[in-house]
Amino acid sequence: MECHCRGAASVMSARVRIHPRGVNDGQHDFDDCVLRVTQPRYPAAEVSAALGAARVSFLGRGAFGDTWRVDDTAVKIICEDGYPPERVAREVSGLLRVDSPHVVRLLNVGAVKLGGTMRPALTFEYIDGGDLESALGVRERPTGREVEDLLVGLLMGLRDMHSADGTVHRDIKPGNVALRNGSWSDPVLLDLGLARSISETTVTIYPGRIGTAPYMAPEQIRGERARKAADLFAVGVTVRLAASGSHPFYDETRAYTWDEALQAIEAGPSALPSSVGPRVRTVLDRLVSYQEFERGSATSNLQRLEPNE
Repeated sequence: MECHCRGAASVMSARVRIHPRGVNDGQHDFDDCVLRVTQPRYPAAEVSAALGAARVSFLGRGAFGDTWRVDDTAVKIICEDGYPPERVAREVSGLLRVDSPHVVRLLNVGAVKLGGTMRPALTFEYIDGGDLESALGVRERPTGREVEDLLVGLLMGLRDMHSADGTVHRDIKPGNVALRNGSWSDPVLLDLGLARSISETTVTIYPGRIGTAPYMAPEQIRGERARKAADLFAVGVTVRLAASGSHPFYDETRAYTWDEALQAIEAGPSALPSSVGPRVRTVLDRLVSYQEFERGSATSNLQRLEPNE
């Protein structure tokens, strides 16, 4: 679930319901944010007619839009009334700047009429194989080699994204990572709805929290601007969760205040399984560092993963 909370400094004591995988469990991630739901805003028959497609299938619902599969594409329809045009422009510009096998491709930008209103529609390639969130729920944990491949693929996607005029994702999590053909070794970053270029003027009013609670870096929790280091932190949390089966910082049986969440991160992550090799372990520890500067860059971490000669 995307969160767009304002007045971060005044709600540091609010209770935060954090599920380690951020799954749709009917709970609030934040007291003042949107309840996660799994039903589409419009019925399939209406969407099918609007898209001129014989058949559509619902893929998921975000804070502002629904995503539908149409043949070999995935169409994200912005359903929120009054959705700011600059958000659509930001998402499109971010995707157009990125050319990577580990970042979903944007194929077309258009509009459809739903609920009597013309709504933006973004058509992406459809990644067959499901997402990481689903895989974590039904498959055995990846092997040490597969964990390394997953990490390398995500870092390659970040490297390509961050080098594209400084585009930052800001909401990396298992539900926003597809596994092409179901392979741990071929992850693809999805949903750049929160992506923005650091060279652009932000439309976000700070302080504010942007992202999904269990994968937020400390600076995001504090309501500060999310930079490239926040993406690296989210990749570290995501891969550690895949490797161990549990969140590296939070206990799913309890709720946290914002201050307690920061304290949990500062205390350090839980241990990784012994199957994770030393190079991967070093990088994963670095990625979830409390301080931004200690996380390095996607490129520097990829270099650390290269075998020693």
